[in-house]
Amino acid sequence: MLQQPAPTNVPLGLYLHIPFCRKRCKFCYFRVYTDKNARDVEQYVTGLMKELELYAATSYIGRRNLDYVYFGGGTPSYLSAKQLIEVFAGIKARMNWEKPQEVTFECEPGTLQRPKLEVLRELGVTRLSLGIENFQDRILEINGRAHRSPEIFKAYGWCKELGFDQINIDLIAGMVGETWDNWKDCIKKTIEISPESITIYQMELPYNTVFSRDMHKPESEGTPDFADWPTKRAWMQYAVDELKAHGYDQSSAYTLVKRNAKVSFVYRDALWHGADLIGSGVASFGHLGGMHVQNLDQWEDYLGALEAGRLPFHPCSHAR
Repeated sequence: MLQQPAPTNVPLGLYLHIPFCRKRCKFCYFRVYTDKNARDVEQYVTGLMKELELYAATSYIGRRNLDYVYFGGGTPSYLSAKQLIEVFAGIKARMNWEKPQEVTFECEPGTLQRPKLEVLRELGVTRLSLGIENFQDRILEINGRAHRSPEIFKAYGWCKELGFDQINIDLIAGMVGETWDNWKDCIKKTIEISPESITIYQMELPYNTVFSRDMHKPESEGTPDFADWPTKRAWMQYAVDELKAHGYDQSSAYTLVKRNAKVSFVYRDALWHGADLIGSGVASFGHLGGMHVQNLDQWEDYLGALEAGRLPFHPCSHAR
């Protein structure tokens, strides 16, 4: 499929998976690593750039302009400012980065410093997405989050001062230890800091999370104490109602945006309408020519394929 001529009327996006984290959240089911050293990070970034070179050499991708770029993880903000400069330069050297409509960058508050945010602003990031999840330190600790509330407010303040086009915050309804009182307080604090957009997830428990693994240990005390689905749906509805009453409109089933603000979700909306997406990085998913594709999901396999000069598609993918 990648040897077909490039389409002339299909937007093209790029997703880069940065799989490094300070800690693994107990509810996380993504491909992330907490045990990699500086040499590993360098090796992975080199692999990412090789992957983009291989894509750029195909007739289907070629020199098509990038309409949107999304840095996800893991924790993209785990990278240093120097590494981020090198990654952005590497992408621009290999892909046609004229002027993407949107450049989204996910952040964990505890990995941010003002100089790093200044670099991201200069590099052209248009939307920062802060993985706040909850404002209460006890709940953050129980669920394995690396950051705490002082880091949230410090990082958010820097983001506002630097004037990013759009700041999105993520919340999770139904984390272990969550209560009605705490959830109401989270929504109150969200309204107070007034981000341009808010994404609210409902807690899930896939099989490969730390919580799920611990449930099957002999000494396990059973299922963690987190809310059932009716409660999570009630919390979600409460959040929607409160935010609408304070100047937000619902943009999707799980996203709210500040009323009359110039905000957008090009990444989301383009994919909903069939855009192409290069999914780069270990275990990443993409969408090319109407087909969903996935990369190899193990570190050694992913990098090994690239070292051999092959795009690291999972055997179930057919985008070659």
